[in-house]
Amino acid sequence: MDLGLTGKRAFVLAASRGLGKAVATELVREGASVIITARDADQLRGAVEEIQRETACAEDAIDHVICDLGDEDMVRDATREAISRLGGLDVLVTNHGGPQTSRFPTLSIEDFDEGYQTILRSTVLVCEEALPALSDGGAITNLVAASTLEPSAGGVIGNVFRPGIYGLSKVLSDEYGEDGIRVNCVAPRGVMSDRIEQKLASLAEREGITKDEALELRTDELALNELGQPKEFARTVSFVSSPAAGYLTGAVIPVDGGWHRHAF
Repeated sequence: MDLGLTGKRAFVLAASRGLGKAVATELVREGASVIITARDADQLRGAVEEIQRETACAEDAIDHVICDLGDEDMVRDATREAISRLGGLDVLVTNHGGPQTSRFPTLSIEDFDEGYQTILRSTVLVCEEALPALSDGGAITNLVAASTLEPSAGGVIGNVFRPGIYGLSKVLSDEYGEDGIRVNCVAPRGVMSDRIEQKLASLAEREGITKDEALELRTDELALNELGQPKEFARTVSFVSSPAAGYLTGAVIPVDGGWHRHAF
């Protein structure tokens, strides 16, 4: 299926590794010109080289700009630079690193301040900078963990600030729909990544079980009874961000192997 992404211009946040990198790779594979961002310059350069090798794309199909999502000036400057280099913008994919998983009594107000900055405020800032540049038919796709749909103990910071991105997405889809701009969220759960590997190791240590047993506990939560692959998730994000999904907006799309059980 041709998604219509050839020649489109995309900016992907927090994409030097994990799901962000998988999304950037798939967008390049679909013919888009992509700029990725993260804090670590070496990781960014490595990600660009890996994407070039994996997709056999032209050298100018993928580029990078350094950005710390906790720094307002860097977020604004990186977004403006990406738009300038691309000559406009068709697709914005917002993303952020996973927040610390701690219970409420162990957290300080400074921890909440940091979570607000890197999760919610950074998303607002980049949308603010990007929206005037988005073309008619453009798309914003926010990557927000599906666990936010069903908050549980230990994920306080993410469960406080990630719902704000759902709300922002819904409002922007309404306010900018008449301009031809679509805004959606894609919500991963149980998709293999470095962070999932870390969580499995922590679960195994906490429960005194093997990593294989920890993996079984995680997959037992899923209707498909197996973890998803980053490429599967990235294909969904590419579709949602593409002209092929031209009538889809204001939605939260779970890519979670059937983890969430609510019908509506």
